Amino acid sequence: MTQDSQPEKQETLAQQKKRLLQECDAYRAGIGRSRRVVSAHLGPNEIAKTAIGLVSRRAQIAFANFSDMFDFNSLTAAKLQRLLPLVVSGVSLLAKGTILRSLLRGAAVAGVGATAIYFATRKKKKASQEHVALHERL
Repeated sequence: MTQDSQPEKQETLAQQKKRLLQECDAYRAGIGRSRRVVSAHLGPNEIAKTAIGLVSRRAQIAFANFSDMFDFNSLTAAKLQRLLPLVVSGVSLLAKGTILRSLLRGAAVAGVGATAIYFATRKKKKASQEHVALHERL
């Protein structure tokens, strides 16, 4: 049996040159398109939108993992493995006197602020109630 053998097509030098030039043109066109896309997405607004989107997604994922960690109704060994280092580091930070003092100072400042807000709103409520009481007597 004889096989139909097709002779290999040999490109001439002119054909190779033409093919290479076409490939270079296609490559240059692709680079031009890429430059336009990149420059369109490198404006300050686009970078800010992308950064905010990435940060918000990371925060959502971290908050979901964090809130899931403290769901004690379904406490598992994996959750304990994730939670234990946080507890140990928190206890070691509180054991240092400087952190504990600064936390107590912060709590005291927050307490004074909350008390001031409470008394300020309480006085406004009393004044408005007295005003209503005066109108009811009339």
